[in-house]
Amino acid sequence: MYPKRFTFDPRLIERARIVTLRSPDLNILRDENRAELPGLAHFLEQGFKARDAEGKLLLPDLGALANRTVGIFSDYGGEDATSRFFTYSFLVCAFGSLDPFKQQMAALRAKSGIGGKEIAFKDFRWGPLRRMLPTYLRLCDGYISGLLFTLVVDKTIPSLFGPGDAETMRRMTDALEQTAYRSVAPRVGEKIFRILHCIAFLVALLGHSGQKIFWMTDHDAIGETPEKHSKLLGILNRVLPLYTDKSFSFLGGARPFTPRAFEYLDILSLADIAAGTIAQTLTSIDTLGKENAQIKDGGDHVLRWLCHNSVTLKKFVMTVSRLPNGEVGCGPIDFEARTPIPDELFIPTQLVR
Repeated sequence: MYPKRFTFDPRLIERARIVTLRSPDLNILRDENRAELPGLAHFLEQGFKARDAEGKLLLPDLGALANRTVGIFSDYGGEDATSRFFTYSFLVCAFGSLDPFKQQMAALRAKSGIGGKEIAFKDFRWGPLRRMLPTYLRLCDGYISGLLFTLVVDKTIPSLFGPGDAETMRRMTDALEQTAYRSVAPRVGEKIFRILHCIAFLVALLGHSGQKIFWMTDHDAIGETPEKHSKLLGILNRVLPLYTDKSFSFLGGARPFTPRAFEYLDILSLADIAAGTIAQTLTSIDTLGKENAQIKDGGDHVLRWLCHNSVTLKKFVMTVSRLPNGEVGCGPIDFEARTPIPDELFIPTQLVR
C-alpha cells in the first residue's frame, strides 16, 4: 500500500454521486423462500454484506441518467486442468450509455494496430495487444457505468447447490430436462446454474422495475448454439423471480455476433480478461505463495486496474472457498497496489456511498 491522494472537487464528487447507488438494499434473499435457495445465493448475499461492512462497497445506479437497459456481459476462467479455481466474471452496466465507449474503442483499435484481433486473456503474450491494455482499461474506467463482479470458487468444492453427491447431480439434471435444455454433463449443469443464479442475484440487486435486461455470454459449453442460448434465457426467466418481484419489460440476449461486432466484443472482453487474470493469479499464489507468484505478462496491468474503483465503474471480487476446518465459507478478495500511478486521485468513499 501507499499514501493515497484524495480529491474533494465538488463537481467530481457530484458526478460520482449521480451514478452511484446510495444506501443499497442488500437483503436480496426474501424471508418466504430464503431457506429454499441454494448455498450460492446465501454466499452472494453474505459476500456483498461483508464488503459493505468494511465500508468499501460501491455499486452503480443503473437507473441514473435515464438508462432503460441493463447490459450483462459474462465470461469465465479457470477451466484448464492446472487452475485451482473457477472464476465467473459479470460486467453489469448501463447499456444505454455505452456509445461513447464504443467510439473511443474504435479509435484505439485503429491507433494500436490490433486490427481485427479480439482482446482476450489467452493472447496477452502478443505485444501490440499487451501494450494497448492500459489504455483499454482506462477507457473502461472512464466510459462504462457499471459493476464488474467476479466470483471465485475453489475447485475442491463440487457443488454450490448441495453436497455434490449423486442426488445433487440428479436434481440438477432433472431441472434442466424440465426446461428442454436437454441432459448435460454434471460439470456443465453446475456451471449453468452458478452463472444463472449469479445473474439473477445481480439483476435483483442492481436492476430497476420496467428496465430491459440484455445478456451476452461468450461461446462455450453452456451456450454453444443460438438454440442453447435461447433456452438459457428461458431458464434465467424462471430463476429471476426467486430473487426479486421487480417487473422487467424485456429479458433477452445474444452470443457474440457473426460477423464479429467489436463494439460488443470489446465490452465482453472485460469479463474475459478479469476472469482469466484472477484465476491464473490466485492459482499461482496458492501454488507458489504470494511473494513467489508468477503473473502472466499483461495480467499485471489488469490486477493493478482491479485495485480501485473509478467514478463510473465499480469492481468487486469475492471467493467461495474451503476453510481449514473443511467447511465452506465466503468473503471479499482485495488486490492492493504497491506503487502509485502519476496524477492518480481518489474520492473518499464515504462521500459517495
